[in-house]
Amino acid sequence: MSVNQVLIILNGEDQTVLSESSNKIILAKKKQENIAYDHTLLQTNFESLEDLIKANTIIKSQFSKIDELVIVHKNIDLNMISYQYDYNHIKKNYQELMNIIYFINLLIPILKNEFSFILSFEKDNHYKVHFNNFKMSLLKYLETLKVDLVKSIKISIKILN
Repeated sequence: MSVNQVLIILNGEDQTVLSESSNKIILAKKKQENIAYDHTLLQTNFESLEDLIKANTIIKSQFSKIDELVIVHKNIDLNMISYQYDYNHIKKNYQELMNIIYFINLLIPILKNEFSFILSFEKDNHYKVHFNNFKMSLLKYLETLKVDLVKSIKISIKILN
């Protein structure tokens, strides 16, 4: 049986989250060169709500229901000295978080009754405080969503290391 996957690739890559038998729609900032399986690529910078609304429309036209939503955010390379004081980087990080949460809310009507969130993040690092905040905030949101939708959708949250 084929699985309908939506992949959000913010940074890095993780081949372990892909399966040959799944139908894939990938949202990414740039073309994913290392993905050999058939997929639909939707390019976005995750800062534009208009791009995410358009992506939602395309996803709804291709999938009647979604089985999995995968978020990849790893291999983050930062200049540690300037990172903590780089306002534009910090703003972009939290803007992406807000927009991902908004996008997930748009997808709720087409989530399958048994649905999985698969998160591929790098391990916590005390130098990457804003990344850690991104990860913890997204997890808290997903846990709250799981409780809110418990009567209609059985949600599982898998965190890969």
